[in-house]
Amino acid sequence: MVVDVFAVRYGEGMRIRAAFFLSCLVGSSILLLTDHLYAQEDPEVVIQDRCAKEWPDNSRMRAACVEQQQNVLDKSLSSPVDPRLTPEDQTLLREKCAKDWSDDFRKRAREQYQIRGFQKLQSPSPKDVTLQDYSIAIPHCGKEWSDDFRMRAYCLDEQITERRTHREKE
Repeated sequence: MVVDVFAVRYGEGMRIRAAFFLSCLVGSSILLLTDHLYAQEDPEVVIQDRCAKEWPDNSRMRAACVEQQQNVLDKSLSSPVDPRLTPEDQTLLREKCAKDWSDDFRKRAREQYQIRGFQKLQSPSPKDVTLQDYSIAIPHCGKEWSDDFRMRAYCLDEQITERRTHREKE
């Protein structure tokens, strides 16, 4: 015979509160361990975990998911990087993609969009925009989108378009 000593001594309500507290404590520990796992990030483990969650009951689909994720990861790692991209900026955009899509290497491949945004930002200013307007827009967009080259380039396009529209009205 099993006797619930906790319930006998403190009452049923206290046992439920204690169980809730312990489940929250265990849940927090698991969350911390998960965050730690992604911080150290073994791509194989991340891919296996993601595909197992996505396809728990279908081994074929899970295998296809793993293969697809691995192919994207391999391609991403073997793609040449723009030599104008500093190691700091490359780290910044890789960290952003890893943060945005911690368990999906297919979506992390959008890193290429970040690189294209970076390349667009390296282009010379348009001939129909004054250097002063361009010099104002660049830091504005850099401040607004410090960790996203794609959005920074989009912001710059928007600023230039606005400036052109404003000048046409003058």
